[in-house]
Amino acid sequence: MSKFPQLTGRRSAFKFIEPNRPFTTGPFTVIPVVANHGDSPSPSSVIYIVKYHDKKIVMGWDFLSLPNVDENQLWNPDLLVLGTQTYNPHPETGMISVIDAYELVRRWNAKDCYLVHYSGLLDFKESKNEWFKGPPAAMTTSELQKNIDSHLKVSGDNGRFRITVANEGMLWTAKENSHLGEENNNNPIGNVIEVEGLEKYTFKIENDSKANKVRVTIEDRINRHTMQFDKPHKDKNSEFIIRGQGEQGVFSRGPTLKMELVHSESKDSPTTLKILVDKGKILVGKKDVFHDDILISDFDANRLEKFFQENFRSN
Repeated sequence: MSKFPQLTGRRSAFKFIEPNRPFTTGPFTVIPVVANHGDSPSPSSVIYIVKYHDKKIVMGWDFLSLPNVDENQLWNPDLLVLGTQTYNPHPETGMISVIDAYELVRRWNAKDCYLVHYSGLLDFKESKNEWFKGPPAAMTTSELQKNIDSHLKVSGDNGRFRITVANEGMLWTAKENSHLGEENNNNPIGNVIEVEGLEKYTFKIENDSKANKVRVTIEDRINRHTMQFDKPHKDKNSEFIIRGQGEQGVFSRGPTLKMELVHSESKDSPTTLKILVDKGKILVGKKDVFHDDILISDFDANRLEKFFQENFRSN
């Protein structure tokens, strides 16, 4: 958390930092976000979202909550730094706990997270409760890392998330986008594609040509939708539209699928994947199973276009 002076006067050498108003310094674009440090939110307490070219770093080392934050800004950081003073929740510290960090890593889809500021002293309070199952004492760095690894082994989505207890002098190196040099190769995409949206969604599409089915999994900060459809095919009027029929049940047919890849007319705007999972005319007035736009990068748009070409034919 950063505290900055409220300065006035035209001759001040300090630059104002206003919450939610981006500013640039050198090659970095920085977005300050209002933070709650255990008392009432103050505009003088912030964490930072730092963008450098195509990289995003969330520097959230000292906060308890982020009131009214637009969580799309926090989505899918390359690096997330969190300050966790205890393993078990202790709001009286004014900071989140390691347990809270587990939830935020998933919620923001952070693949690489480093924890700082841990002491664990207040966790001794849990030793007074014989029924408490979590760590009832402070841990060494290696003990804390062991507990984190054990937790992620069970609930870390098969290695999708990584949390490291930071040590003094530790350096983080951004993973290079190995796919950047692959745009011109002729390797097939295959029958499964996974894409991370630019904002709140990740999705996975699996085409089972033998069974003539397609499975779509869409995940956001809270929900995961896994849906399957029959006879997936390209729309007869567009190779960028994929349709799937509802699965036939004993007494009814399931919802239908429409996926449309819409390229932006502006070079500065992302491509959109429009997904509609509709319950059909029989259930007019009922809420769609899923209906939203997913913003994706140009690279993933090209991958998805190739995936459509390889896996689906016109009906």
